[in-house]
Amino acid sequence: MPWWTSPVGINVGFLLPMFLLIAGADQSHFEGLTIRGVRFLTAPYIALGAGLLLVMAFGGWLGGQLKIERPSLRQLDTAAYERAALVVGTVALFAYLIFFRDFVLHPGLLIRTLIGSYRPDRTTISLSVGITSLVNVAPVFFSIFGYLRLTLKRKLGRRLNVMFFVLLGFTLFRVYAWSERLALIEAAVPLVLAGALRLNGSPRRLSRLIVRFGPYAALPFLILYFGIAESVRSWSSATYHQRLGFWQFVIGRLTSYYYTSLNNGAGVLATTEWPTYKFEVTLAWLHKAPVIGRLFSAMVNLRYLEMQRFLGSFGDEEFNNPSGLFGVIYDVGLPLGVLYFAAVGFIATILLDAYRSSRQAGILLYPMFFLFFLEIFRYPYFGASRAFTWMLGIILAVAITRSAKYRESATMQAEPSH
Repeated sequence: MPWWTSPVGINVGFLLPMFLLIAGADQSHFEGLTIRGVRFLTAPYIALGAGLLLVMAFGGWLGGQLKIERPSLRQLDTAAYERAALVVGTVALFAYLIFFRDFVLHPGLLIRTLIGSYRPDRTTISLSVGITSLVNVAPVFFSIFGYLRLTLKRKLGRRLNVMFFVLLGFTLFRVYAWSERLALIEAAVPLVLAGALRLNGSPRRLSRLIVRFGPYAALPFLILYFGIAESVRSWSSATYHQRLGFWQFVIGRLTSYYYTSLNNGAGVLATTEWPTYKFEVTLAWLHKAPVIGRLFSAMVNLRYLEMQRFLGSFGDEEFNNPSGLFGVIYDVGLPLGVLYFAAVGFIATILLDAYRSSRQAGILLYPMFFLFFLEIFRYPYFGASRAFTWMLGIILAVAITRSAKYRESATMQAEPSH
């Protein structure tokens, strides 16, 4: 695997330089920056954030010291994985049809949305709580599809190929309609990892260069992607387009997006008593869960969201992410926070080894861990509701592949010997 796919590589070789660059953005006087509220991201918090990234890298290094026997790529039961991808993809597709039924049943509304004459409000479309959230099992489908198609170069059936393009189309619509950029990143990360494993060591010079520079090569595409999304969302505002060039706006907006997330996390640490042990950030999905969420919130005595109070007093409500680095420390304190990040790096390295060895845990879980690293400046991804749904999809895929192996084993035992 390329250097940037490992916990050590991505943290030391990319996230740490980017963190230091973003943390110093407020001193650059770049006109496109939109940094409001009180500045809390001072030298002590910058040192803390950099230290936590190094802790994750150290945990990854420790995980790399384990010697694990790697089975051959040929031992993967691809038929069982195709079946799992088909079932998980069907669940995601059904959820999307419920989610977007207003557009499916009224094509005119869809056309008006696509040409820009109608801007749908996500809060007004038909939603079925607990069903539409299942659209977030789609990353499991993309993980399996990407590994089979890109890494193992297996020719897949028409149903899987059609399902891939349909789910990708629904994902792109989410991005376009509501600027839900993370949905596309969740689809892209599994495919990028699978492609990186296939292209690493490619005889083609361009492929080698792209794989070698990895996230740095992807930065122009990230800026372009962010710019397209923001052109729909914010560029039309007179606040921006009358005084800034488009690319100046995009780069400044992207930098402000990440800087403010880090500043919010540092600000919460600077203005509150912590740790709270209320898991407001690290287990946000559990607080939002039906029925059990209220019980859990009552158990930890969470009566209001501290982050919302902070934003109202010191921050910028437009940029409201709590930071994955500082949010964990706010929840559990420094000693447990250090252990948390070290454990993430340690487990991720073991999963990476499983990924390149075609073992189930790696194929299904490592894309989620890699996305955790990419999103760490904004919030800890494992605490998000969409990560919980992703996990449900993984459990479903494991159940399907295991049942297939059980049936195959039972069939072999039932066959008469000759």
